[in-house]
Amino acid sequence: MLRKANNVFSVLLNDASKLTANLPVTTAGTVVSDSNLEVGAIVVTDLGLQRLSAAEYTALNNGDRFLIVQGKGVGVPLMKSPILTKGSIKLSAARFKAAVQQVTSFGYNGTTGALPTSNNTDFWIKIRKQDNDAANRSQPMSLFAGPVRTDGTGTQAELAMLLVESGYKNFTNQEPANGYLKMEAICADAGAAITGTATSLGVVYKSKGVSIIGGTVTNVVVGDFIRLGGTTTTTPVYRVTAITATMITLDAPYVSASATIAIGSVEVIAAATAATSAFGVRVTGVPANFNVNTFRDYYSNRFTATFSDSSTLKTHTMGAFNGNGVWQQVAMDEYMNYGFEGQNNQLAVPSTPRDQAVKIPGVNGSTTLTSKYCALNISWEESISGLVTMAGGKGNVVIYVNLTDAAGLGKISTPTTTTGNELITVFGGPTAFGVAALTDLDEI
Repeated sequence: MLRKANNVFSVLLNDASKLTANLPVTTAGTVVSDSNLEVGAIVVTDLGLQRLSAAEYTALNNGDRFLIVQGKGVGVPLMKSPILTKGSIKLSAARFKAAVQQVTSFGYNGTTGALPTSNNTDFWIKIRKQDNDAANRSQPMSLFAGPVRTDGTGTQAELAMLLVESGYKNFTNQEPANGYLKMEAICADAGAAITGTATSLGVVYKSKGVSIIGGTVTNVVVGDFIRLGGTTTTTPVYRVTAITATMITLDAPYVSASATIAIGSVEVIAAATAATSAFGVRVTGVPANFNVNTFRDYYSNRFTATFSDSSTLKTHTMGAFNGNGVWQQVAMDEYMNYGFEGQNNQLAVPSTPRDQAVKIPGVNGSTTLTSKYCALNISWEESISGLVTMAGGKGNVVIYVNLTDAAGLGKISTPTTTTGNELITVFGGPTAFGVAALTDLDEI
């Protein structure tokens, strides 16, 4: 995901909590400084660091020059863009898009397909993966779920669970804390509603124990399968190995996030029904641990997967997508920006840690909803022919505008008094960036 930078690359980060009311006034002689520009507030200034209002920026001639400046805190130098010439810049924007993980399945895929049912036969899934850390990303490596052997009366249910259990041991439980991918079984049977008085089930990541909450479960017995987290045939299923009044034990650890699942989103598939049903194994990428200070290049995990029985249906359900404005990407760009600030960010030379101005879920009160950004891009190119090269000088200033949490979605349109909106207004409003309204920069 490392960005190709043409000549100069600059990154500034806006904080949605910084309001225009706290900005230095625009009256002549008011100079922006580390003492009056809050951390995460961004303004446009002239070359004397006097803040420019929208009207003052509009009045600039195409040959006039200006700066974009971000506050970094009292006693910390301001982060400044390169000197920009008004007539030489182009504006564009990209709204926030969440990252997507790769999904590949073998056998039943939620609609069609089946696993083989050969007796006393070995099967395996081969994963060719490429790590995103500096030590391992240069050479993809192969790991396996399996080989596993079916018994004398092999069923799809048996094979699916054998592969899922092996996949857990070889991937989820052996990789770093969150693993690289997860394997889950899915079943074509529609399932039946859970009966009894229980209101919900409690599941814990990497645990086989499922808590029965609020009452009893009366139609689940050992050998049955339960579908956890939904009522469609794409929802993962787990086989029951034990059940008490308060606890259901699964034969494989639960591999999604810990949660309390409403009983209406749980179904049971009787053992006898499962024995004749179509099953599949779904392989899903898991977001990798990311720490920009150790130079873990960010991207959604990607892999190729093959099954030992080439006649079995393979479905590539979802391709990986890195996202746009996700916090890992913003942190990586913030880090790379320091290379253009004179810091040595080479792998072999320890670099100065970034300032961590980017909002990270769970850090300093930030949440998943508030750790989102849309991107404003200011590209520029100016002639420097005859100076050092015959080519023009060019570069990009990327401004990540922090989205607020409004009605559960990231928003830039409300409140309108944030410095991110102030910045957009100075440059001529949303249409200057190629969008019709501020809402076009919100989360998709």
